[in-house]
Amino acid sequence: MTLGVLLLCGCSVPKDDDVILRRFCANTGVDFQDATFRLTDPSACDRGMAVDVVSGTSSPGCVQVSLQDADKRLLASTQLLGPTRVTPDQARGLRILLSEAQGTTFRLLAESFAGNACDGAPSTQTLQFVDVPRGTVRSVRIDVSQSDADGDGHPSIATGGTDCDDANANIHPGATELCDGVDNNCVDGEADAPGMRTWFPDQDGDGYGVAVMACVGPLGLVASQGGDCDDTNASIHPGQSELRCDDRDDNCNGQKDEGLPILSWYRDADGDGYGDVTQGVSGCAPPPNHVALATDCDDTRADIRPDVAETKDFKDNNCNGAMDEGLFPGPRMAATWFSNLAVTPAGTDWGWGSNRYNILGDVPGDKSPARLYESTLKNVATVTTGLLHALALLRDGTLMSWGDNVYGQVGNGDLNPPRTPQRLPGIKDVVAVAAGDGHSLALTRDGTLWAWGNNDSGQLGDGSKTSRNVPAQVPGMPGLIAITAQGYKSLALRSDGTVWLLYDAGTGQVPLRVPGLTGVAAIASTFRYDLALKADGTVWVWNGDGIKTPPRQFAGITTVMALTTGGDHVLALKQDGTVWAWGANSSGQLGDGTSTERAAPVQVTGLTDVASLAAGSYHSLAVKQDGSVWGWGFNDSGLIDDSGMDVLTPKQLAGPGAWSLTSP
Repeated sequence: MTLGVLLLCGCSVPKDDDVILRRFCANTGVDFQDATFRLTDPSACDRGMAVDVVSGTSSPGCVQVSLQDADKRLLASTQLLGPTRVTPDQARGLRILLSEAQGTTFRLLAESFAGNACDGAPSTQTLQFVDVPRGTVRSVRIDVSQSDADGDGHPSIATGGTDCDDANANIHPGATELCDGVDNNCVDGEADAPGMRTWFPDQDGDGYGVAVMACVGPLGLVASQGGDCDDTNASIHPGQSELRCDDRDDNCNGQKDEGLPILSWYRDADGDGYGDVTQGVSGCAPPPNHVALATDCDDTRADIRPDVAETKDFKDNNCNGAMDEGLFPGPRMAATWFSNLAVTPAGTDWGWGSNRYNILGDVPGDKSPARLYESTLKNVATVTTGLLHALALLRDGTLMSWGDNVYGQVGNGDLNPPRTPQRLPGIKDVVAVAAGDGHSLALTRDGTLWAWGNNDSGQLGDGSKTSRNVPAQVPGMPGLIAITAQGYKSLALRSDGTVWLLYDAGTGQVPLRVPGLTGVAAIASTFRYDLALKADGTVWVWNGDGIKTPPRQFAGITTVMALTTGGDHVLALKQDGTVWAWGANSSGQLGDGTSTERAAPVQVTGLTDVASLAAGSYHSLAVKQDGSVWGWGFNDSGLIDDSGMDVLTPKQLAGPGAWSLTSP
């Protein structure tokens, strides 16, 4: 069979059907056709199709029109492109001459292509089924701007139409919805199917299912209620409590782990059980390689952490804000304005001097050391003193407190000075203590701060000016490893080597980080200024606020390993075992043989091989590496000797092993 394409021109078409068919088959009398399919000889032509190919919204580069019989056999095809291109402004006509030999039912397929050739994947496909009885010319309009690949008369959703399945002519808008698992009419799935209802298959058997729409109930367990967000786990369903911290929604309310306590966790890079305070996250459970404790002062070395043994290397191995402490025999010393206290390696407490506010207990005030509170103070680890009160940290991490209590600094719940040391309730695992004139501080093993007593200057660190007579935790200060207090001031050292003011330095902000100061190993304070000892052995000072006067390196001294302060004087222990001092010296507390105030460090006369230092308001104490105790400065009540005269250079107060140091 020969397929020809003829360009036509013509005149008006008569209305008479026979005349129309005769002229149509003779290819005369019309001028709108752009191509002709001659599937039969004009003399045998007894029927035909007049096809208009249009595009309502696009201008395809090429349109291929194919004619198939009822069995999908290709009868003829042509391409409309170039001069015969289909555009929104220009439809194209196609004349198809047919006879009885081709049959009555035909498939007319039009495919559009974006390019200038009809190859590759078509942009749209439009199929129409056309019946052409004998003696008729059937007019057909086919739009290639939308696909109707199944020929159901409804363009595909994919090309802007409404047919939800353009491959199935039985599925389209207006079709009868059946309960067959298919959206027959392209409206709301099967929700509008007769007999449709909601079922709740319950795979895990917890009484809650997952809603499905179906005409017939699903196999297996079916619950009477839905809402299950994990139907594979019987412990997860509505009404369940958030019973575990697992980053899952156990009760199917759209939230994970709600109601569980949210804690802070810190990255533990060296795996020693202590984390980096600067690398914290929040959650009810720790992420991998995170821990609760943020007191590691070097998270790159597992051998440097809290609770390890200190070694003599001029480093803070146990992250407690001190270097090489506790390596030599002898007592740990402390002093108030008028009295001296000593804690022996056996855990007993000794004292001498004035007994104001019953600091010395049953000792009426003696120039000779005597055992203090023998029935109460046992297993003492260290003692610290304020102006006229004392705190004893016991080896089990509990606290005893006694002395002046006008501000509640003893922490026993009232303002009366107790006759004997009081064990403070509600606080445990204490690792360090500090005391100012009228307030007290304690640091616990987890790096949290507790404070009580006078708070007129905000020295309790909680951002208020409210004084307290019992210990209370200070919020928002994790990872602390050391504390110090002097007068109305409090300071803290964090494990990352930064220093924080816990009192109001005039900014109204408490706590407040001291700017520009890092790598700090220890802290101290006088009435006039604060100090920091860096890990490199340099000393830095600022005038009490840390903001208006930024820290500056203190000239004239290096290789320092410990700092101790009295009211207004400073003692520095160097790595070579010598002691240097500066500041107030009215009572000879600098130990240089004079009572002249010093702005620059001077060496304490004749004192070497020193292991530790302590200071009262106007006098100083040292313990040498052999365990002997030395003192100088203010000498009231026999603090140094029984002369009643201030002592301007160090004098030995006790030899090694004095006061039954190893006897319980």
